[in-house]
Order: sequence, then C-alpha cells, then structure tokens
Amino acid sequence: MVTVREKHTGVPWDGRTAYEKWVEDDLGLALHRGYAFGPLKSFPVAPWAERGIGAAFVDLIGAESLAGMFVGELAPGKSSAPWRQLADECIYIMAGHGNATVETAKGKVSFEWGPRSLFAIPMNCRYQLHNGSGSEPARFVSVNTIPIVYNLYRDRKFVFGLDYDFNRIEADIDPSEAVLFEPDPNHNKTAVNLYETTFVPDVLGVQRSSFREKGVGNNTAYFEMANSVISVHIAEHPGLRFFNPHRHGPSAFVFNLSGKGYSLMWQENGAMERFDWPEDDIGVIVPPNMWWHGHFGTDPVSVQLAIKLRSRKLPINHLFDKSHKHVSEGGKLIHYKDLDPDLRSWIWNTYVEECAKNGFEVMAPA
Repeated sequence: MVTVREKHTGVPWDGRTAYEKWVEDDLGLALHRGYAFGPLKSFPVAPWAERGIGAAFVDLIGAESLAGMFVGELAPGKSSAPWRQLADECIYIMAGHGNATVETAKGKVSFEWGPRSLFAIPMNCRYQLHNGSGSEPARFVSVNTIPIVYNLYRDRKFVFGLDYDFNRIEADIDPSEAVLFEPDPNHNKTAVNLYETTFVPDVLGVQRSSFREKGVGNNTAYFEMANSVISVHIAEHPGLRFFNPHRHGPSAFVFNLSGKGYSLMWQENGAMERFDWPEDDIGVIVPPNMWWHGHFGTDPVSVQLAIKLRSRKLPINHLFDKSHKHVSEGGKLIHYKDLDPDLRSWIWNTYVEECAKNGFEVMAPA
C-alpha cells in the first residue's frame, strides 16, 4: 500500500525542461523557439548580467533539448565575466575583434580572434572573452551542451561551479595547431580534410577538399574541436544547382554565412518547413531528427557552417553515421531522381522560380 501524504487534483508542473526554466526563470531571458532563427547579426540581445554580456537564447525544435545555442554580444572595451561550465562549447565570431583567455590546470591559454574565428572552450575550463575595440561591439554565437547537462543534473552550482580539471587540452601547445586527417579512398573514415584543433583564426581560410557525395563543386572541411562531442564543418556550395538532400540525428546547427537562397526541411511523406536565408546577415536552421533537408543557393556561391553534436572521434550516438553515403549504400543521402515525383516537381519548379528572381538560370540536375 501507498500512504498518501497530500492529495491534489492535476499536477503543478508546467512541462518545461530544467534548462528552459533556468533561461526563462533564473536568468529572466527570452528563449526563442521554432525550426529556424535569424538574422543573428542584428537580432536584439538582452543583458545576461552574470556573464557581463548581452544574449539571445535559442531553443530550436531540431536540437531536441540536447545542444543549445545563444547569440552573445560583448560591449566595446569590455570583458565577459569569468565563467566555467560542465559542458562543451563551440564559439563562432560573427563580428568584432578581441582575445580569449582559457585557464587550465597547467597554465593559461590565450589567443586573438576576429570575424570568422572558430574555437572551442574545453569542458569546465574557466574562460573570458575580451573585446579589443573601444567603439564597436563584438558578436558571436555559442553552440553548447548545456541543455542536456542541465536537464540531467538540475543543479546550477554543480553545472557552473564544479572545480575539476577534465584535462581536455594541452596548455603548452599552440591552440591553432592542428592535426590533419586526409580523406581515405572510399570516404568511409572521412570524406574530406578533417582538422583536429582548438582554435581556427579564420574558418574560411582553411583548405577545403572536394565533397563529391554532396554534389559537384562542393568543397568542405571538417573540424574536431578540443576533444569535444561537438564537431564543425565549413562547406562552400556552388549555387544554381540541385543540392543532394540528406538526413541525420538532432542538434546540427547549420548557419548560412553568405549567399542568397533558402533551406528546406521535410519529413518522409510529411510536413515541409522552409527558411529563407537573411540577406547580408546570418541565419540558422536545425533539422529535426531524421528529417530530409537541402540547401538551395539562388546565386552563384553560398557558404554554410555546421556546428553539430556529432564528433567522429567521440561520438555519443550513431545517428549521423553514413549521412554522406547514398541510401543504396545504407546511408542517409538521396539524389534528385530518388525524390517522390510530386515532391521532386515542386522542389525543382520552386527552385527555378527563385533563381529567376535573381536573374539566374538553374543547371539541370544530374
């Protein structure tokens, strides 16, 4: 028998995760939801007093409460407050110049960042960001594993106050040094150049290699960051041609850095979501788990940056395995001819019309 101590009608809980309550109740900040979000460079931020920065938190459906994201802004001449967290974090600089200091048990690591810099904050290392300009704000995006960690432990002091060294990076090695893994012949281990590093001064300046599975002219580079479960890739897509759709697991944040166009996300025989890339700005989509998606450039070149819960070195699941291999090989990628005829017709006709608006003709799909 169960002894009833109190009795209520219904339950008092509102269904939010601990992470949602932390952002909305403890921090008092808005949490923006949906399938996509942007523009990021110009979206208003609100004070995150404890961090000494402005922030806009984003909880997109495709993240599935695993990884999280916020847009951060550092005022001119200011530094963020020292901060540590029991979570992996990857930061991309959208605008501004400055430097970062990361404390490790073996000493302090520092490096200077600027637009298009990419770097990881190793697990539980205390760090600060410093704006090097006295007149211009610096703006960045953070993708991190705070949601899953906070939802598991539900203890602010533990998640953000644990004093423990996970020894994720070596302090005596230049953080911009990298180990390069080149593609293997069959692209089973890596399809493109993969760099293992902590800090990339300019992600667009990194040598990319042909990614034939994604389509003719695609050039991509992979990054494994600071022994994290978060990985990154930068991809240059030729526009005006069909991009092979694929699907994979959740928490893949895909940012359009340049170019005109839009992204489509759809379920098998189900709902379709479209996101138009903000012009002269940056937007982000997070495809829900196993939704097909493709990126459609409506001018000659576009560049996307993907920060995702998908490390090849330290995978946490197998939902991203073979996402570059065709379905006939047991993978998660399809070609134009594989689409349902009605869907194929709609996607193609829409694409032709959108490119025509910019004065371009589309190359016939292979």
